This record gives sequence, structure tokens and C-alpha cells, in this order.
Amino acid sequence: MTNRITNIRRVLLLSAAGGVVALAQPAFAQDAEAPPAEDEIVVTGIRAAERAAIDIKRNAVGVVDSIVAEDLGKLPDQNVAESLQRITGVTIERNRGEGRYVTVRGFGPKFNAVTVNGRTLATDNNGREFSFDVIPSEVISGADVYKSPQANINGASIGATIDVRTLRPLDQKEGFKVAAAATGMWSENADSWNPEFSGVASWKNQSGTFGIALSGVYSEQENRIDEFTIGAGHVRRSSTDSYYNAGGVPGARIGPNVAPFTGVSMPSNLSPFFFERDLTRWAVNGSVQMRPSDTLTVTIDTLYSKARFIEQQTGLAYDFSGGTLVEQVVENGEAVYQRYEGGFVDQIIQYDDRNVTTDQFGINIDWQPTDDLRVRLDGSLSDARRRGKENNLFTTIRRKNIDHWFDRRSGSPIYDYGFTSPNYANAATNPQGITAHYYIWGGGSNIDDEIEEYKADIDWNPNGGALTFYAGMFKQSRIKTITADEMPFGQQCAYCGSDRVLPQSLFSPTNRNFFGGNGGGDILRDWVIYDPRALVLQVDQFASADGITFEPAVPSPTGSSEVNEKVWGGYLMAELKTDLGSMPLAVNIGLRYEDTDYTSSGASRTVISAQPNGQGQNIIVVSPVVPVSFRGKYRDWLPSINARLNVTDDLLLRFAASKVMTRPTLSDLSPRQTIQTNPGNETIRRGNPDLQPFRAKQVEVGAEWYFAPGSLLSAAAFYKDIESFVTLTTTPQLVDQVTFQVTVPDNGEGATVKGFEIGYRQSFENWLPGALGGFGIQASYNYTDSNAEYRNAVANVSFGLEGLSKNSYSIVGFYEKYGITARAAYTYRDNFLQVASGRNGEPEYFDSYGQLDVSLSYDISRNFTVFADAINLNNAKEFIYSVTEDRTKEYRMTGRRVSAGVRVRF
Repeated sequence: MTNRITNIRRVLLLSAAGGVVALAQPAFAQDAEAPPAEDEIVVTGIRAAERAAIDIKRNAVGVVDSIVAEDLGKLPDQNVAESLQRITGVTIERNRGEGRYVTVRGFGPKFNAVTVNGRTLATDNNGREFSFDVIPSEVISGADVYKSPQANINGASIGATIDVRTLRPLDQKEGFKVAAAATGMWSENADSWNPEFSGVASWKNQSGTFGIALSGVYSEQENRIDEFTIGAGHVRRSSTDSYYNAGGVPGARIGPNVAPFTGVSMPSNLSPFFFERDLTRWAVNGSVQMRPSDTLTVTIDTLYSKARFIEQQTGLAYDFSGGTLVEQVVENGEAVYQRYEGGFVDQIIQYDDRNVTTDQFGINIDWQPTDDLRVRLDGSLSDARRRGKENNLFTTIRRKNIDHWFDRRSGSPIYDYGFTSPNYANAATNPQGITAHYYIWGGGSNIDDEIEEYKADIDWNPNGGALTFYAGMFKQSRIKTITADEMPFGQQCAYCGSDRVLPQSLFSPTNRNFFGGNGGGDILRDWVIYDPRALVLQVDQFASADGITFEPAVPSPTGSSEVNEKVWGGYLMAELKTDLGSMPLAVNIGLRYEDTDYTSSGASRTVISAQPNGQGQNIIVVSPVVPVSFRGKYRDWLPSINARLNVTDDLLLRFAASKVMTRPTLSDLSPRQTIQTNPGNETIRRGNPDLQPFRAKQVEVGAEWYFAPGSLLSAAAFYKDIESFVTLTTTPQLVDQVTFQVTVPDNGEGATVKGFEIGYRQSFENWLPGALGGFGIQASYNYTDSNAEYRNAVANVSFGLEGLSKNSYSIVGFYEKYGITARAAYTYRDNFLQVASGRNGEPEYFDSYGQLDVSLSYDISRNFTVFADAINLNNAKEFIYSVTEDRTKEYRMTGRRVSAGVRVRF
């Protein structure tokens, strides 16, 4: 028979055998059901973690899915996002091999609210979207995904609210517990071993009135990703465009054997490169709890994460803006082959040294003076800081009088390409004839995100009856500051004429073998590398001799901005627990009010004139800087209802309906702008401080069958009616002889999103005999569709919602018995729109992607475990294309990663 309690602060406790921890269930429904104290759940591995996650889902009134750590300080994957993708309805977006952003039911990162212990965590992104690679999995004990909102949930979102949970000492069964791990990871592309050390400890006194928990991790990573990129996508050109002028003569750069053409799509440039990242990261999380009486608990939490990213991109760059087009093959309006004579090829090294710090401090007072009344006060501060613009370098060198070509007819995402010089052999790796060209010393931006948050909640259950009332108030202040630098337009191109030959001693072959010798056909697999600092020092000497002032980047008022957002509000909610006939019914009905007031300030300027200089660059004149400032305000009333009906002890039906909203991302509200001036990539991008939020009404129904211990078959269908979407609008703007693509976010038409999800979890311990009972399976399938259809004027094509994959699924097989734990996990998602308007204004899509990860561990004793993991065992590639799959934007090989180590527990 199902046991009922009125307080969901039930906890999943550490086992005496030294297993795993799951945090206290969060306050999404203070009335959920849980086993009585004498039936405490003991978490000891994969199956126990699955049971713990199933128990959280089963007891909730609203729709919530969870992940739970399988060992002290151990989620099943390398970061929180990778683990969340095992949940039905959740997919992730990978960034160079690592899960970074989360999509829930078709809604991408900007639609999801992410909290840590119920508090908003600052982010070093330009907007409010949260990057899960900031938080190492070792400092996390679990996470919950709330798919159906209710009034007392922190976080406005059309997608979901994701709450990451950390360790609390007084929730643990044992007085003292410690675990540590040492790991070495081998990265295939970089061919290097990377160390990682982590530790978790929890202690409380014998009386359970005071406790401390601490977790930490230190890791180093050396990764290399090989990427083939069409930097600014594909553009449409005609033989009479100014792009093909020379000496002011239209079409002068068109050879006699090339027929006149109009509106032919061709690559803006072509850039194979090696992306190399050295990452040093450490993070700590601490919690102190005091319980001076049975009615009062004080909890202090702190989280601190620091990471240093040293990144270098070493690549070629064809931009086709020099030389004469002597051969061309056009198919269906696409240039599938081109050859240029007497042109030039650049080689690029971009060096970035960034330091990112994220922290959060919070205090919670939980007072329950009577059995009927509970009061909670919570305050938190969070900061994220990104530094390093002063250390950035973007350098290019140029080879002149080059014959180069590309060919797309092989059908490979890597176009065939190559170049030769009539003056020397092996042009790509030969240090001869390399000249100075284009430089940016510094540049980029620093970001500061500061959040203050305060909440007060009251729960009242008169006489312990069936009806419980909830009320609360909250206030949040958030300031996002972006401080950018830029090179003055004249200085960044001081040597665009490329008449200064550089010393050969600066250059040597990379010897990196692009794509490991695989992928692509007739392509170059090596070129030169150099020290970008030494190169800039050499250019500085040239500048001094030539009387040219060559200085680092200067502050950019138009690239900088500050968005100050203040939100306050409150909620009322009532929850009823009764019976419908003989079936237990739990219903909560609530209303949440949110008042948002923001200011957005920065600066603006316009392009006055733009003309090609005949040497592969544009001469740009801009207006003086003009300060700008905006203010906006909006209010939202958000009703919600959640219901759970226990048809039997094992069969549950759910219903949820609500009105929801998502605020525009902070980067869209910013007035800051960027101006790109390279030929074929002339773009202007700026924000829109007048944006209104996304608003929607949504409903869902679901059924869950708990057909055996640790087993679940679930299904849910959902429908969301969105009133208005913020979408990117790109329009052409002719300035003198150059057409810029101007992209601005704007409130577009609404749309509907509908779909269903199916989940299956089963442990065979009670179904199969002997050793076979160690097997288990987790599987999920998600289908999402939308009628959203917007128009991209640049490409003259329609597009849907960013981040929406129609189909996605995951399947995980595991074995756990006799001290052996093994798992194989395969996840897949369909292609999805990644950017509605890319660098050249065209939509860009991330192709379908499937990845296989495996892991194996063995418990030598109750205290020692050895383990090994393999990530991306199938060596899946990341493919981003522009408009259609035959038009590559980026194609990446991230490679396999294998790790091994030892874990100890006491």
C-alpha cells in the first residue's frame, strides 16, 4: 500500500557499504509521497541510482525526471549535460565533442532555466543560456528536470527548469564518508594523456546537529579537433558584382572561358584548420549545515569553478577575392568547381587565452515551528567572469600569385581543394614567399554576470489535513556587462597590400596530418605554423621602419553594453490530496506573478562608406559613436495546474496545464553591434532592446506503469501554443559599393509545438536467473514537431525553430553484479536548426548525430574500484551545413577519448 507523507524532504541516503548519494528531493511539491523512514532507500550503484530517480518521478505531483549520482561524486557521464540526455525528452547540443547546451522537448538552451539548489547561476555566455561544461560532474550529486511548471518553482521557462543538486551533509546516513578518484584520459587527436583528480567528503556529528560536506575536482585537458569550415557560409555572386571588379572594371576578374553568371551560390571562403585547446579547470563545492533544534535548519552553500582555456586555431583561408576566375562548373545554381589563377591564399593563427570564473554563495533558513507550518528564507549571490581579451591574437599571413581550386562534386562534406605556386614547390608547407597581412592584437570581450536572488516561502497544512497552502515572494537583480575591444579599421589592415616578405625562420610545417589521413579526397593535410607573438613583434618592427603606428586593440563602445534586469513577484498555490473513488488523487493549482523591469545601454554607429580596395579587403568609414539607452517593462500572470491519479499502486495518470514565459536572451536585448568587413562576409549584427518575452500556453497528459521494482514504462504527449517567437531577421543594406547583411532579433509570429515521449527502464535482477540478473536497460524516444515557418530573405528559404530535432532517442544497456559494472550508451538526435541567421545571413543546421560511449569498472574491494571509459567510441563527426546538406559550414572530427583510473571510498 502506498504510504503518504506531507513533506517531500525525504532523502536518498548513503549506503553503509559505501555506495552513492542523491540529494534531498527538491521543493517542487512539498506533498509528494515517499517510503517511510523504516524503508530508507539505499543507493549502491546503477540499479539503485535508477530506483532513486524513479522514486522521485513517481512521488511528484508535477512532471519531473531526474538523474542521481551512482557513486559519491560520480554521475554516469563526463558532465551534467551528457547525463541529462538519458532523460526522456532531453537532447544536448555538442560543442567540439563535449555536451554544452540542453534542449528539452524541442526547446533550446535559451528557453530553459537552470538553477543550482533552486538558485540561478550566473554564466559567462553573452546571454542567459547556461553552459553545462562549466560545472564538472564530480561536484554534483544529481539533477532534476521539471517539464511541467508550478507556481512555487523558481525559473520562468517555456522549455523546462533544470535544477542541479549538490551534497548536503545532514541528509547523509553515515557520520563520515569520503571518496576520491584519480583518472588519466587519452585524447586520440592530440595523442596526449590528461590527468584528473576528484574528491568528496561528508561529515556530521553524532547528534546530527552539525555537518560539513566538501567536493572538489582538478583536471587538465589537451584536445585537438580537426575542422573543415566555410567560414562565412555560401554567398550568391554575379560576374558583374564589385567583388569581381579590378581597376573599377566590372567583371575584370572573370576569365574569357567563364560564361557570365548571375546569383550563383559559392563558398565565401574555405578554411581547414586544427583547433587545439589546453584546458586547466578546478572546482569546489562546500556545504555547512546547522540544526540547533528540531525545528530549525540553517544551510550555507558555496560553489566555485575556475577554468583557463588556451586555444589556438591554425588553418588555411581561401577567400577568392583575388586573382582571376578561369574555370567554373555550375549545377542547379551552385558553383561546384572553381579555379583561380594569380590569386592569394592566407594562413591564419588565432590565439585565445581566456580565464572563466563562476561562483555562487547561498544561505537557507528552514524553520518549522509546528507540524502545520513551515517557513523558508533563501538568499544567494552568483558571479561569472570571463577575462582574456587583452591576450587574444588574430594573425594572418598571405601567399601571393597562387593558383587555387576547390571541387564539391565528390559529395564529401570536405570539399576537394588545393593550391600551387609557380615560384616554389609544396606551396602549403614551403616557408618562401610568405608576406605580412592582417592582424588584431587583443580584441574580443570580457563578460561579467552578477545575480542577487532572495526568496521567502510559507507552507501551511491546517491540522495536517488534505489541503495545503503555499505562498511566497521573490526578488532577483541581474547585471550582464560586456566590455569589448577592437582594432581601428585602418590599423588592422596596415599590411593588406602584402608587400612585406616575412623571414622564413618564423615558419615550419605543422606535421599534424589533417583528419588523420582520413576524410576528404584530394586535399591538403598540412601547412605551416608559427608563433603568433613572434610574428606580431616582427610586424611591429616593420611598422616602425615604415612609419606606421601599430598598436593593440582599443576599447569598443559599440561592442560593449550593460543590461540591468530586475524581477520581483510572488505566488499562491493550493494542493489537495483526496481520493477519486478508491484512487488517490493529488492536485495543485497555483498562480505566479512576475514583474520584469530592465535597462539596456551601450553605443551605436553606422557605416558611412564601404569600397573594395582591389587587394582583398574593403575600405570602411564609420560614423562617430553615439551613446544609446533603452528601458523596458512587462508583467506576467502565470497560472498552472498539475494532477496525479493513482489508478492502482503501479499505474499513474498525469495531467498538467499552464501559461509560461521565457525572457529574451540578454545578448538579444543588448544594443551592442559587430561589423564584419571582409569581402563576401560583410555583415552587421546588433541587438534589439525593445524585444518582448516569449509567451505560451501548454498542456500535457501522461501515463506511468511501475511494473516491477526498479522498472518503469512511461509515455507523455504535450502541446505548446507559443504566442510570439524572437527570431533573427536579416536584410541587405547597400553602402556605396558594398552590400551588408544586417541581422537583428525581432518578435516574430507564434507557432505550435507538439510531440510525445516514451521511456522504458528495467532491471532484470528479479526476472533472470544467476549472473543474467545483472543486466538492465534504459531507453527513451522523443518526437517533437512544430508548424513554425519563418522566412530567411537572404537565402530565400523558410526555417523553423532553433534547437528542434524531430526524432531523438537513447538506449543504455548495463550490467551490475559480482563487483562488475559495465555500460554501453548510444544517443541519437535528428538534424536541427542551430542558427536561424548565420554569419552571412543564411540558416545553419547541425546534422543528425549519434554517439556511442562505454564504461567498465570492477570493485576490487568495498573500498577500491578500478575503471575505464571510452567516449565517442564510434568516432562520430560533427557536421554543420548551410541551408542544404551539400553546402558545408563546418565538419569536425573530435576523435575518441579513453580514460582509466581508480576510485577509493571510506
